[in-house]
Amino acid sequence: MCETSQLVVWTVALNLPGYEVSHCAEDGIDGVLRLSVVPTQIVELCPDCGRPCDSWHQKRWLENILDLPLGGRPVCLKIRVFQYQCEHCGHTWTPHSPIVAERTWATARLVARAAELVRRSDVANAAAFFGIPEKTLERWYYDYVECQRTVTNATAQPIRSLGIDELSLKKSTVSSSR
Repeated sequence: MCETSQLVVWTVALNLPGYEVSHCAEDGIDGVLRLSVVPTQIVELCPDCGRPCDSWHQKRWLENILDLPLGGRPVCLKIRVFQYQCEHCGHTWTPHSPIVAERTWATARLVARAAELVRRSDVANAAAFFGIPEKTLERWYYDYVECQRTVTNATAQPIRSLGIDELSLKKSTVSSSR
């Protein structure tokens, strides 16, 4: 069990915005640093009515979530999540934890770093580095790449002009408005 000052140090070292470390255990058997984190903000917007909600129906933990190593030691997180119940419309929902990558048991930042390693090397070496089964990391990598592709396509705007300088564009806009 860590003291309060140690929890503050682990919170700073972990660097997960919006979360603070509530408990830590340094496992001597396998050298894994196990940290429990809780959100600092417990207000969410109701997906049905859009109003803020701070009352929850239940609390639970997401356990054994892998994170980036700290000081060469593997890190395993236990993340507090809330199931909210809207006081206004009665809707009950559990928001997805923003630090956990979709369809994984790892943080989004670990998956992003693993994808970067895969691009520079290969899946086998990245999996060995993070201690993740190779097939699991392969699936996470392809899911990550697909997610990045859809995000990029969603933000791309259609091309309105090609090879026209700004003055020519302004001239054609002025002449077409007459």
